[in-house]
Formats: sequence, structure tokens, C-alpha cells
Amino acid sequence: MTCTRREFFSRFSRSLVSDAVDSLQAVRSRAGIFDVPKDTPPKVELAKWLRPPGALPESQFLTTCTQCTDCQTACPYDAIRRLGPEFGNSAGTPAIIPSESPCYLCDDMPCISVCEPLALRQVARTAVRMGTAVIDLPTCYLSQGQPCDYCVMRCPIPSQAIHFGEDGLPTICEEGCVGCGVCDYICPADAITIHAQLRSEKRTLLKES
Repeated sequence: MTCTRREFFSRFSRSLVSDAVDSLQAVRSRAGIFDVPKDTPPKVELAKWLRPPGALPESQFLTTCTQCTDCQTACPYDAIRRLGPEFGNSAGTPAIIPSESPCYLCDDMPCISVCEPLALRQVARTAVRMGTAVIDLPTCYLSQGQPCDYCVMRCPIPSQAIHFGEDGLPTICEEGCVGCGVCDYICPADAITIHAQLRSEKRTLLKES
């Protein structure tokens, strides 16, 4: 079967393109690079900040907080800050970035006491639930044979939140950890992060007097 000059070059061009695509895919495959399917959901980034102790569930907090900064002023450790415009809908609201300055779980919780709109509600310090600490054990100095006990010794509630396991490595008690971020802040190996509980609708609050 014969073909015209135009058909010949058209088929030849398609063949070259097909071969080039196959070669590119082979190279990408060997290099561990793959095309991401269009229907792949975007990666969800963990929040790098926490709400102050006693915060209402996130949806209620955003509608209740007046951004007055009273809790920020009352914090003796300057742990509470206002989020900037890069935080979208949460801009202007109070938060704690544990890697910069954690919550030290004050006995009297002054940040809660000064919150007039009650976006922060009274809660026992051991019942605060800002998040949960997670340890990357391979990064932990103890896993590498180096002495370190900062996370356990500096935890405000060590017997409840963290302890040394039978293997001698630090172990987080998920039910007891309040997510204050002290261990994250103090860890010299940067082996600890806090997973914020910003979307949780569960809070253990004391009855209002």
C-alpha cells in the first residue's frame, strides 16, 4: 500500500515522538521519577502550630475568638503569638508554635482566665489536649548510643505524658500527652514533632462556675 509524501512524514514524526516519550518514561522510571496521576489528592501538611490551652473546637474557636490578644499578653513565657497572613483564615488568631516557644502549662492558666469571649475554656492542666508528641526514634540520640534525657526530664507532666520504655528509649503516652511542645522545643536532635489536634471536636473541660 503506497502513501503520499505528507502521510509518510506525518507517520515518521509520530513515530519519533512516540519513541522519545518511551525513552523519557524509561529514564524517569530508572531515576525513580513517576508522573503523578491527575486524580491524586494533594498532600496534607501537618499544622505547625497549636491553639492555646482550653481552646474550643476549631470551627467554634474561629467564630468565638475576637483576636483581642489578651491571652497573648497574659502568657508569662511569650508562647502565644498571632498568626500572620500566611496562615489564611487563621490569620490574627492566637496560636503556639512549639518549635519557637512551647506552652509550659502554667498552674493558674492565665491565658484562659483573661479570655472574655470564652474561646478558651477552663480545663485542668493534665486534661489539656493541644496535640500529641511523636518521636522519630532513629533520629533520637539515645537510639544512636548518645546519652540524652531532655524530653523526659523537662516534660511538665512526665509520669503522664512520656517515660523511658523497657528498651531505654523515650515513649509517648498518647492518652496522657497534652501536646504542650516542650519536648519538641528542647530536643537537641530535632527528633520530636507535635501533631496538632485542631480539628478535634472533643475537649475535656471543667464545668463553668
